[in-house]
Amino acid sequence: MIFRAYENRSTKTRTVRLVLAIAFLFAVSGLAAQAARSHQGQTAPSQAEDGLATIKTSDGVLFVWNVDELHFSLAIKGKDIQPQGDAEHIFFSVDGRVLQIQAAAIKQFAPDAKEKKLDERAILAAHRDWESKFIEELLHSKVRVQTFNVKLSNGSAASMWQFDMPEGMNADTQKQLYLTVVQGDFVVLLNSEVSATNSEEDGRKFLLETMVTLKSSPTPIDVKQLSESVRKGVGP
Repeated sequence: MIFRAYENRSTKTRTVRLVLAIAFLFAVSGLAAQAARSHQGQTAPSQAEDGLATIKTSDGVLFVWNVDELHFSLAIKGKDIQPQGDAEHIFFSVDGRVLQIQAAAIKQFAPDAKEKKLDERAILAAHRDWESKFIEELLHSKVRVQTFNVKLSNGSAASMWQFDMPEGMNADTQKQLYLTVVQGDFVVLLNSEVSATNSEEDGRKFLLETMVTLKSSPTPIDVKQLSESVRKGVGP
């Protein structure tokens, strides 16, 4: 069962930093919790469709990203999962926790990565610095970023970084948590928050357990075929 197909979008021409800015404000303002949507107008994208989709599973949803040269699926597990935002701002409310999904082309923040032969750790550090600098400009305030180099349970290198929200920004959101991995020529980012009801430990665990389900594909994912596989219980 396909939840919803998102509108087409272009990673090549879109500035991810702008999307993250809008998404960040959306999360910290508390609007995400107020904007839950019902899943209507179910459609089935074709194999070659350039866009995003979600497929209902027995324990949540399977999110599919088919944009330009980046193709992957990600399992989001929860009892109450609602999409937030729109096609340009990828948010879900997962049992009351905000989850953001984004991707940035490495050439956007490290155009000389191949010439310098940067490894994954260096690429993830460059992405963190790029994003955190932009966030500081957005907030008009310095943020103290804490970084933890981690390995996912499947052995993949990842970067977990976080910062405390500046005083007066939002009483409910205490920290922002980010988890990033390199996928080909892109960095995939997951973001969530720490609040009175969502602890830092649980937030990290949630991001790590979600990211480890990421499965990439060299070609566009056939959403119809994948949906049918999930229905038969033989999905990813």
